Amino acid sequence: MNSTETHFKEDELANLTAGTNGSSWSYNAIEVASFMHVFPTIYGIICTIGVIANTLVIYAVTSCKKKMVSDIYVLNLAIADMLYLVVMPFTIHQLVRERQWAFGSFMCSAVMVLDVSNQFTTVGIVTVLCIDRYVAIVHPTSERRTIRWTIVINALVWMGSLLSTIPVMMYTRTARRKHIEVCIMDFPKGPQDLYWYTLYQSAIGFIIPLIIITTFYSLTLYHVFRSVRRVKRKQSVSARRATKTVMMVIGIFLLCWSPFHIIQMVNLSIVQPTALFIYAYNITICLSYMHSCINPLMLLIFAQNYRERLCRRKEAGGVHHGSPKTTIVKTDGGNTVATDAGNSSTVI
Repeated sequence: MNSTETHFKEDELANLTAGTNGSSWSYNAIEVASFMHVFPTIYGIICTIGVIANTLVIYAVTSCKKKMVSDIYVLNLAIADMLYLVVMPFTIHQLVRERQWAFGSFMCSAVMVLDVSNQFTTVGIVTVLCIDRYVAIVHPTSERRTIRWTIVINALVWMGSLLSTIPVMMYTRTARRKHIEVCIMDFPKGPQDLYWYTLYQSAIGFIIPLIIITTFYSLTLYHVFRSVRRVKRKQSVSARRATKTVMMVIGIFLLCWSPFHIIQMVNLSIVQPTALFIYAYNITICLSYMHSCINPLMLLIFAQNYRERLCRRKEAGGVHHGSPKTTIVKTDGGNTVATDAGNSSTVI
């Protein structure tokens, strides 16, 4: 279950989808009901592909005896994505049962906390991974970029994400709506609490991470472009690859999460949800789940070292080519660094 589904005015949404708001809503109710019947299948596909892809990434990382710093981030990201997708069957069950919750009050709270916690964890690990890429490229000799320090950072992200769900623990409960039991976040002050919680969730889960990601990748790009000027022959290739990687990471993050958080803000001003709003609302929830599915797929498609591990190929610590002036070595991200007479150019 995605926690933000509870941000709707529950009675109004139930009226609309159940067709109990009067004859003027009957056509929309039929449309909405037909539209909602598609989502169990869509969620099922996202969940299946995401779980398989994340399992492959976890296997690729754990099968390597000598792990690198980036492997620790990737492993934690895959675990967080996996746990985020694990709650999708509860969402599917609710959709099939027309929003009815059949698992009791404890499971309502547990599933909601797991959902929100891993949502924050996924975004948090993507953020610290961006910072790690900056340190690896701009300050490659940093003594703090170690496996032990990386484990500590990831542990702090997990702890911080769990602590961030305290409001969810406080307000989640089961309630009776239109003769069925539903799992909701019941805010005692109504719209006022909903307003502040939405801002809180968007700030932690989107706005702050986006600012950090954009800042550190911009600094990384600046360093890359400044470096390639000293290696004229590699400038165009390095610049293109760095730009594509940056745009892919930020683009996927924006594509999957910005509609989700925008619709949450719009929901604050909605008095009576329309059919169109419900369509948009549920599509953005799908996109948010897809982020945990796309992440591992991008690693499996574009990260050569993880593909090699899955194919059981022998890993090479470093490969040297070319003249004495130019050396190509493999980095911890599966990418290459070209060095030329003391000057270096890094491809992200």
